[in-house]
Amino acid sequence: MNISQIEWRNFTWNPVTGCRHGCPYCYAAKQAKRFSGDVRINKGSSQLRKDENGLYILDNPFKNQVGKVIPDPVGFEPIMHRYRLPMPAQKKKPANIFVCSLGDLFGPWIPDTWIGEVFRACEAAPWHNYLFMTRYPQRYEQMSSIGLLPRSRNFWYGTTVTRSADLDQIVFLPRKQHNQFINIEPLLEEIDISDIDFMDWIIIGAETGNRRDKVKPKREWIETIVTTARTAEIPVFMNSSKELEKVWGGDLVQEFPAELIRPEEKPIPHCKKCEYCKITPEGKRGSRHDCMKVGKHIPGRYARTSPTWCPLRNE
Repeated sequence: MNISQIEWRNFTWNPVTGCRHGCPYCYAAKQAKRFSGDVRINKGSSQLRKDENGLYILDNPFKNQVGKVIPDPVGFEPIMHRYRLPMPAQKKKPANIFVCSLGDLFGPWIPDTWIGEVFRACEAAPWHNYLFMTRYPQRYEQMSSIGLLPRSRNFWYGTTVTRSADLDQIVFLPRKQHNQFINIEPLLEEIDISDIDFMDWIIIGAETGNRRDKVKPKREWIETIVTTARTAEIPVFMNSSKELEKVWGGDLVQEFPAELIRPEEKPIPHCKKCEYCKITPEGKRGSRHDCMKVGKHIPGRYARTSPTWCPLRNE
């Protein structure tokens, strides 16, 4: 699980990665290519196995010939990282967790059994909020019809919308305790959301990166969405990006549903002020910092600030 810099989530968790939808602006596909190594060689490794559908499964982190962990050994092809399933239960502090940010868990190529495994891992740690997003919301309906879609208050089922035509795919799930939201990112054209007043939240984002055909949203498109959401009393959250900030021209609207308001982060002391830090003078080289809580040397650039790996962060 990775600590997220995006304001509405604490962590991203990717027990399943990969997608076959083929969005031209997909950041996850670019990331998978960057961290895949030599896919042709990787696919011949005994570390990978296939299920009855011909999809890849990893029971342990994939390592290349020199022992380096490769996060995406088959590139952006669908793969189950089964060793990641226990991770939410290992985080004891309640958090907002974005599930499968590097793939589409509900794509038609993903078997029900994989989705069921992910749901069971979520239910094993009910103190977290779990946020899902898909371009195939009809899969929510299918899973619900066979009794496999959790309807707990900490489950948030999101639909990705980029154009007006995407609204036709949105499904209304009969209410129990779950939540539904839409993620309008990237916003590629003007969209009328007046018929989805049953949503609990709306996220808006602009396309980032340097793609040749990158679409720059217009302010009036965003204003229409915000105005409609205000009428329906739906909170709106604008994802921070230089692209959206430039178009909006002021402070971004960043509203949370009450259930997703992030608790205050626990203050973490700088290493040199922490009771677990052992400081050893090393002459002209300065001082060596060691974390006695985990028995780990702290490089100087991290000792001066609160490191993201600090063992106190999630206690």
